[in-house]
Amino acid sequence: MKGTYRDLMSVDDFFQALFQDREFFREHGITHIRSASLYFTPCDPSGKALTIYDRQGGQVDGYQTAGCYHSAADGYGNGNGNAGDLEPKTVRLTTTSIRGRGGGKGDTRPCKPG
Repeated sequence: MKGTYRDLMSVDDFFQALFQDREFFREHGITHIRSASLYFTPCDPSGKALTIYDRQGGQVDGYQTAGCYHSAADGYGNGNGNAGDLEPKTVRLTTTSIRGRGGGKGDTRPCKPG
């Protein structure tokens, strides 16, 4: 199944639209999903594409997360509680090496027009 959001929007507007679209899932009886991929183009407010860099100067081309935070209290009393759930899930960046970029290891700019 594929959902598409088009046009320039702020990150806050995108997450608001995604939040509002929960109704689609409810109307169609979708209560769980196995995996989801999100493809997006980072850009400035005028719509110009940006290239994102990590603190070491590597180009960030994506991220992976283990899912959302769940409180151990969510499973209390039903045998599903897990003390490990008290820790927030980590986000791991995926990067590519940069060749010919002027920045160096000390370059901490989060993004650069592409």
